[in-house]
Amino acid sequence: MALFSTFKSIQLNPDSDISLIAQLSQQITWLIASGELSEGDLLPPMRELAEQLGVHMHTVRQAYQRLEANSLVSIRTRRGTEVLAYDPEALAAVSVDRTSRLIGVILPTPVSFYSPYVQTIQREALDRGYFPIFCYAFDNPFLAESYFNQLLSRHVDGFIITGLALPSLLENPGLLKKYPPIISVDMPDIPGYQVLIDLEYAGCQAAEHLLTHGYRRIGLITPPLEWPNVMPFYKGYEKALLASGLSPDPELTAVVDCFEDTCGQDGADQLLDLTQRPEAIVAAADRLALGAMRAIQGRGLKIPDDIALVGANDIPAAALVTPGLTTISMPAAEMGSRAFIMLEELLSGKKPSRKKVVLDTELVIRRSCGC
Repeated sequence: MALFSTFKSIQLNPDSDISLIAQLSQQITWLIASGELSEGDLLPPMRELAEQLGVHMHTVRQAYQRLEANSLVSIRTRRGTEVLAYDPEALAAVSVDRTSRLIGVILPTPVSFYSPYVQTIQREALDRGYFPIFCYAFDNPFLAESYFNQLLSRHVDGFIITGLALPSLLENPGLLKKYPPIISVDMPDIPGYQVLIDLEYAGCQAAEHLLTHGYRRIGLITPPLEWPNVMPFYKGYEKALLASGLSPDPELTAVVDCFEDTCGQDGADQLLDLTQRPEAIVAAADRLALGAMRAIQGRGLKIPDDIALVGANDIPAAALVTPGLTTISMPAAEMGSRAFIMLEELLSGKKPSRKKVVLDTELVIRRSCGC
């Protein structure tokens, strides 16, 4: 009964241009792709589901047969219709000849840095007759993978995947050739078509600027260095120190769990608790810097008189705090535009002129650094 209740969410519209058979098969496909139905589960008997939905039993039979043709279920006499192991590759192969005008966009978190990025993709897509579906995975790669499978079941024409690598693509990059076109954004470790920000240069710019002020003991607040879109920033920070004859001090690197304010505050507390606190701090994101600012000021210290601070991203709040936050501006809007244009070229059968686009960053000087 619990399984049968899963199908109560199915609603068919007899006035739709899409046939009842297609509507039913699409909605059951969604239940399988989203994990609501798992391998070995049985679909309701055709007659029972037809009565529940108020349709002819032949409609349900043909929908089940379509699911079987797509390798999603197996229909066996006297055993019922059983859900098979979900195979996104097989579903992708079915979707090749279909055009939905849908674009799947997967993002890590709904932070302000991505606002112009999302707005640009939405504008570019709608202007060209596409409808983007935005999904936030909250820094969980397995949730991102689940969204990918669900979007695939909706036969999206292509994907823009941002800041999170799908585990399946990391394990088997060859899958890229079997799926609809995928543009990876801010993911240096994924092959294929990419739009990246020069994060190494950004980290170098931030540290270099503090070095020009004469600061020598410069701390860093950063998410885990194992994250592919974090390590380049650290390498830039390290590069600037080495170029100035300084050896990076491990105790001056505060590794935190996320890019949010709370993590920035935790990272700053780690650095401020050192016997010899840093003279200046680089934060790998503005949200981290804002949290660090709260921790510094909470201890009665002044920015930049007692400790200087530089962030990265140039989110709107960076210009509104006191003192204004010196930061590294990253072209989020251009990142969205380049990603969508590259995807549209692939969808139209063209080969983009470049497989990898790397965007420049820019130092934005305000008062937090001592300028």
